[in-house]
Order: sequence, then structure tokens, then C-alpha cells
Amino acid sequence: MIKIGSCTVLYNPDSSVISNIETYSSLFDVCVVVDNSDSINEFSKYFEDNPSFVYISMHGNQGIAAAINAGVEYLNSKGMDFVLTMDQDSQFPSKEFEKIYSLIEKYKDEYSLIGLDVNKVSYDQEIKDVPYWITSGNFVNIRDFYKVGQMNESLFIDYVDFDLGYRFKQANLKIGYLPGYCILHTIGNPIEIQFLGKTFYALNHSPIRYYYRYRNSYYLYHYVDKKFFKKEYHREIFGSLIKMILFEKNRKEKLKMIKKGIQDATLNHLGKFE
Repeated sequence: MIKIGSCTVLYNPDSSVISNIETYSSLFDVCVVVDNSDSINEFSKYFEDNPSFVYISMHGNQGIAAAINAGVEYLNSKGMDFVLTMDQDSQFPSKEFEKIYSLIEKYKDEYSLIGLDVNKVSYDQEIKDVPYWITSGNFVNIRDFYKVGQMNESLFIDYVDFDLGYRFKQANLKIGYLPGYCILHTIGNPIEIQFLGKTFYALNHSPIRYYYRYRNSYYLYHYVDKKFFKKEYHREIFGSLIKMILFEKNRKEKLKMIKKGIQDATLNHLGKFE
């Protein structure tokens, strides 16, 4: 029987975060919450004071990569085989846990990372191979996580999952996702767009998030591997950027931060934006 621990990253949590995490915390051998909050609030204190959780404070926002690395380090010290990584606002399909667990057991020797689908579910029960997967809702083999060098903390937040996928591929380790099971997860603060009878979404990120998205995607595409990161980089340049300019507010500040992000990427200035 494999041992699975969960690692959820907090960032200025509210009451809904407690209810999200409590739906799956009892399902796993160890439930770690890593707090990246700017300051500790009452909801952070709830996890710190509750013996059902292992609470780790990062003493300020150190980035999702550093937070996950800290959580996995603790779980590794407790002998866990896999870690489930979750965002604080993602909802886990708790009622399907036994089926999901059996599939993790089934594929544990073939796949180093097994993700759940996002916001949709199909009747297809076969695992699907992918080059990378988003951070939330991932079951990651801890041994292989250390084999490829953990999360890249210099990226801080955006694209840390795609970078991890790249390094798994370089090590000939497989990634797959289970289309029959999904988490509920929101990316950004999306704006719904109706055009020619179809629905599209603009991500509507904050200026600082656009800084990280464009800095990291530019850096990975131009300086790491153009072929591997081409799809995501082009989606930022030819998709997200156009929708941001056309439909989002505060465009001037967002464009300013995108420009700064690209400049920093060309200079290899990574890490936390100061």
C-alpha cells in the first residue's frame, strides 16, 4: 500500500479555504498546509492550532515552488511515497477517492506524476499521457521529484509546473492524467467573453501575475527549450495578451509589468519581484 500525503499552499486564506481542505484532509496519511501569506490571519491560525494538520509557515510569500518544496521535504521525512499538491481554492473529488487511490496504485510504477482533470470529467477511465500538468490536483512520486531536482524556486510562481514537466521528460519519466476524475479550479479572475456565439475567457490576472507569467514563459521558451515550451509561450503572446488588451481593465499597468517581465527574462533576473 502506497503512502500519500497532501500538500496545500495557503496565501491569505479565507473561510472557504478551510472547508475546501477539510473535504480531503482526512483521506491522506499526512495533511500539510504551507503558509505563504503576507501576514498570519485567523484562518491561517486555524490550521496552525489544529492537530489534524501539519502547519508550515514560510514567513511571507516565498513563491509556490519554495512552499511545495518545503511541504514535500516534510512528507519525505515521514516516509510518504506520493504527494498530492493542491491550491487552496481547488476542490478535490473526495467521494471518488477510493477509485482514484486504486488507479494511483495501478500506475505508480509507470508514471511519476498522475494528475486529475480540471473542471471537466469524461467517461474515459484510461490514463492519458501528457508532457506536463498544472500543479493543483497532482499526485507526484516523491522519489522522482527529488530525482529531477524539485520545483524551480527561481521561477517563484507561474510555469513552475511546466518546468517540472520538462525536467521529468528530460529524465524519461512519464506524466499522465485521469480524465474520469477532476478537481474544480479557477485560474485568475476570469472575464467571460461572448463572440460569434461562442464563449471565451480573459484571465484578468493582477499586474504582478502578468509579470511572472510573461517573464517565465519568455525565459523558458527562449533560454531553455523552444520546442517544449512553444505552445504555452505562443498562447501567452497570441491569446492571453490580445484578450487582456481588448477586454481587461488596468491595461496600462499590466502592459508595463509584462514589459518588465520580458526585460528581466532577457537579463536572467528571476526570483521574487522586488
